[in-house]
Amino acid sequence: MAFLLTKNKLSLILLSTIVAAGLFSCGGSSSDGGSSSSSGSDPNTVTTLVTTANGASNAICGKNLQCIAPEFKVLGDVPNTMSLAATPWTDTKTSIIDVSKIVYVDGSNSATAFDPSGSVFSMTVDATATIPGYPTPGMRKFSGNGLPTTPMGNFPVLPTQAAYPYYAALPGGANPATGQVYSSAAAIGISPYPLVSSIPLIPVATGTYQINSLIVGIMLTGAPLHVEKANDSSGNFYEPINALPNDQCFGHPYNAQYHYHAWSWKCFDQGGSGQSPVYGFALDGFPITGPRGADGRNLTNAELDECHGTTSVITMPDGTLKETYHYVLNREYPHSIGCFRGKVNYDQALGPPGPNNYMKEGAPYLNSLYPPGS
Repeated sequence: MAFLLTKNKLSLILLSTIVAAGLFSCGGSSSDGGSSSSSGSDPNTVTTLVTTANGASNAICGKNLQCIAPEFKVLGDVPNTMSLAATPWTDTKTSIIDVSKIVYVDGSNSATAFDPSGSVFSMTVDATATIPGYPTPGMRKFSGNGLPTTPMGNFPVLPTQAAYPYYAALPGGANPATGQVYSSAAAIGISPYPLVSSIPLIPVATGTYQINSLIVGIMLTGAPLHVEKANDSSGNFYEPINALPNDQCFGHPYNAQYHYHAWSWKCFDQGGSGQSPVYGFALDGFPITGPRGADGRNLTNAELDECHGTTSVITMPDGTLKETYHYVLNREYPHSIGCFRGKVNYDQALGPPGPNNYMKEGAPYLNSLYPPGS
C-alpha cells in the first residue's frame, strides 16, 4: 500500500475534490467522437470534446479510460463506474461536449493577483542524484509557488457568476494544510503553496500502473495536472469538464491549490508545425506533449495506448531530440494520462520526503516505488 489514510480523512479529500480536482477514473469505454467535430491543430478550431462514457469502470485501465489504485477505491468508497451529468453542454447519449455551450468561471487573472511575486517556478536537472527505487541515477526537480503563467479565473466563485450555482451546490470540505472549512465549493479561492517535486530523469516503462494520487503531472507553466474525475455529495463520480465549470484555461483550485484539467493545453504555447511541444512531465518521469504528432495532425485515442501515450521522437525542453514514450494531451477522455507506464515514487514526486499537507494532502506515502513488488 503506497499510503495509509483513515476513511474519514480520505472522504474529506474526495468531497473537496469536486471543487477543483477531478479524482479518479479508469475503465469501461468512451465514445471516440473523432469524426463528429473539428480537431485541427489550432485549439481555437476545436468545437467539441469527448467526455467519459456513462458506466465506465473506475478500476480497469484501457483506452478512453483513467484507472485508479485500489487504495483510493476502497478507502474512498469510489463507485465501480463513472456517471455522466446532464449539463447544458453535454450530450449524454454520445458523450460529446459542445464547447460553445460550456459555462466558464469568469476572470483572467495573472499570478500577481494571488501573490505579489507572481508565478514562481523552476525545473532543474541533477544527473547524479537518485530517487529510491529507480535503478538509474538522475533526477528532474521542480519547485515553485503553484501559480501558473497562464491566466486564472475569479476564485472564490461569486453569486454574480454563471458558474456559481454549480459550485454552491457542492460541499467545500476542509483544507488539511490550513484547517479552513469551506461552506461550499464556491468559497474556495486560490493561494500560493510550496510546489516541490522530484521525478526520475531517465524513466523506465515497465508496465501499466493505476494512478494513486490527485496530481498526475507537473506542467511547465508552474501548476500541476490532476486526474480527470470529480465526485459529488452523493458519491457519484464525473469528469470535471462534464459536471463542473472550469476557467478559460480549464483550471480551478482544490484546497486553494490551482491545477489543470482536460483541455488546458488550449492556453499553452502551441509551437510551430509538426510535433506539439512538451508541456510537462508525469510523475513517472515521462514527458507530456500536446496533441500533434510529427506530421502536424492531432492524435486520436485510437492511436494512443491504454495510458494515453505513444512513443516517438520529440523535442525536449532543452532543445534536444529524443525518442521516448510520452503522454498526449488531446480532446478525447481521459485527455491526458490514463495510467502510468512507469512506477512512481509518490513520496518524492509529491513533495520533499516525509508528510506534507499540500501536494500529498497529508497522506504518508512510502519512500519507495508504487506499486510494490516486481
